[in-house]
Amino acid sequence: MRKDLKVFQANSFVESRQTYTVQEKRLLSTLIAHIKPSDEEFITYNISIEDLATVSKTSKHNFYNIADDITDSLMSKIIKINIDDKKGFKKFHVISRAEYQEGILSLQIHSDMNDIFLKLQESKQFTAYHLVDFISLTSTHAQRIYELLKQYEHSKQKERTLTIDNLKKMLGIDKKYARYIDFKRKVLDIALKQIEEYTTLRYQWEGKKTGRKITSIHFFDIKVAGKNAPTKKEETKFLQNKVGDEFYFVPENRTVVIATIEEKDGKIRVTDSIHQAYSFKNIKQLNDGIAIAIGKNIQEEK
Repeated sequence: MRKDLKVFQANSFVESRQTYTVQEKRLLSTLIAHIKPSDEEFITYNISIEDLATVSKTSKHNFYNIADDITDSLMSKIIKINIDDKKGFKKFHVISRAEYQEGILSLQIHSDMNDIFLKLQESKQFTAYHLVDFISLTSTHAQRIYELLKQYEHSKQKERTLTIDNLKKMLGIDKKYARYIDFKRKVLDIALKQIEEYTTLRYQWEGKKTGRKITSIHFFDIKVAGKNAPTKKEETKFLQNKVGDEFYFVPENRTVVIATIEEKDGKIRVTDSIHQAYSFKNIKQLNDGIAIAIGKNIQEEK
């Protein structure tokens, strides 16, 4: 599957109530990523069994039954989009036709979805993300929160606040997690962990109270770590590979061997064999210290 595929969808679709499973959302996003910006109308979009297996994280030999079940479910679900400042609504079926033959799944998007997926550059009210990042997420809540925050990554404020009731409605879990502690543990914490581990989107969040009760979630410092930035998982692996390396700690004018290393509160924290701690602003500062230690060792060997 091409790694440059991007998903473009109207913000009204991103903010709609959705009850898709992980597999359904992966397939739907893959379909949307096949829409070209130049498309004036929907065509029949063909997705190969190899791409389907990649998207669904399953073997292509088992995909016939999976495709049959997923398309049945996708074609039965309705999307509800609020209009006129939430005093009205529209309801849609996203997919109007599905056909599977000789390793190719052919899908047709319902014509009622034109305003949701076509000519979005004209309205500028859309959200975009790379498909390869999205399909790595294994939680429906992580998928949806990822979309809702990608919508705001280029805003000047880099933040958005949603009432818990509204957020739960968008996630399709209106009747679940009545206790805040359960909502935090099973939705918000898992979403943050997965999004940091598998994508380059970064953010923080906090609960906001009305009186004594937490009623809203404030997402802030929403940003992308960089086009080629490592994911959180890759960063952790990179740091752990530094254990045993020497670094030169300039303030104390001495060379130290790394015993433990972790990222905490945006900084790199290192301890040595006697548990003395050292703090670095970022990985570059640590790497500079390692480079100095290597240089000193070379000089001593000469």
